[in-house]
Amino acid sequence: MAGIISFDDGTRVPGKITDYIPPKEELDVTRFVGKGVIPRFRRLYTDGSQGLIYYSSLNFSFEDDYYPYQEYVKISQNTSEGHGIVGYGVYLPKFRIKSEDESGLGVGERTVPFVDEDTATFSVEAGKRALIHSGVDCRYVKKCFVGSESSPYAVKPSMSTVCQALQLGEEYEGGFFSGGIDSQFACKAATDLFIDAVALVAYPTFGGEYVMVIGSDNSQAERNDPLDFTVGAGAAAFLFGKRGVIATLDHYVPYTSDTPDFYRREGQKYPRHGGRFTGEPAYFKHVVTAMKTALKVSGLSPKDIRFVACHSPNARYPYLAALEVGFEKEQIEHGLVVKYIGNLYSGSSPTSLAAVLDVAEPCDRILMTSYGSGAGSESYIFTVTKEIEKKRERSIPVKLQIENSHKEYVDYNTYREWKEASL
Repeated sequence: MAGIISFDDGTRVPGKITDYIPPKEELDVTRFVGKGVIPRFRRLYTDGSQGLIYYSSLNFSFEDDYYPYQEYVKISQNTSEGHGIVGYGVYLPKFRIKSEDESGLGVGERTVPFVDEDTATFSVEAGKRALIHSGVDCRYVKKCFVGSESSPYAVKPSMSTVCQALQLGEEYEGGFFSGGIDSQFACKAATDLFIDAVALVAYPTFGGEYVMVIGSDNSQAERNDPLDFTVGAGAAAFLFGKRGVIATLDHYVPYTSDTPDFYRREGQKYPRHGGRFTGEPAYFKHVVTAMKTALKVSGLSPKDIRFVACHSPNARYPYLAALEVGFEKEQIEHGLVVKYIGNLYSGSSPTSLAAVLDVAEPCDRILMTSYGSGAGSESYIFTVTKEIEKKRERSIPVKLQIENSHKEYVDYNTYREWKEASL
């Protein structure tokens, strides 16, 4: 549905209404006259399956619907004692599908991308929310990493689209003085770069104050494959810096082995499972090893950790892994958002971390452990600071998006149609 959008200053532009399914009966469009809208970054059109994808910010959702309006207000950042997370934002699509979970994996429903959404649009929306939450001036963000295994292009970074849309860095002749890359390591493509982001802001010749890291995926699975009943869609973005830090990054432990548990060859549309390599020799070995080692090198025990956030291919795996390390149910539960949104692949553990930060208090310690097939994990230990309380009202909590009364459910055929359109 398209129309003319009027702004407060009198400007009028043509725009498209997104995230709206018109009723089957005749629609009285006059009821939309004067209705408030919010701009959204979405796909405009594509030149077939092999041509360019065109994006636009002249897409709009209704302001009284799923997404609340947020004003981007830049604030002065306080000096911090350590380096770490300055702000974060999570974007979950409005549409959902109920899961017929007969496997005991604990995924009740999942997020579904609208027909004009993809990994790049998720990244822009999550990055926008991270800027709003942090209050950081976008000109001071000099690096952007986008981790994904469902990028719109095989050769062309989503990162450049994000930088242009969010105006990261100083503007110059239509471009911006900022850099970055798209990264790939299955579901830990983003979290692997958390330590790089912190190292950069601590490096004198970097020349920037902040680095943005985004985990974003339109998680892929073949139609009617068992995996297709656990995958979701969405993104989480984190800003790292040395001023205005809400959670310091205190410890980092990576663990990697050549384990082909899950893969997709060049030219293949959907990933495949590695059979006997799945489960124990892959997820559990790497996640448990990384968590135990992080506790050992930090000198901490499970009781010293307030929250645990793990990569969640389902609700069962992270729970069992955390219990094996010695954690209790109440330490794990807040991060198990997979039950309500599905497996977000590269966005999975970042979204779990965001859900935990939504409720964390100053001095709480958080252990986040990612997992990426192929295979590897890294564990991070964060300590929450008092700054988190000053910025909390500027965020849209994960729980609010999960429980939002405006979310809409679609059937399986619609889900597959939209999923295919956005790949």
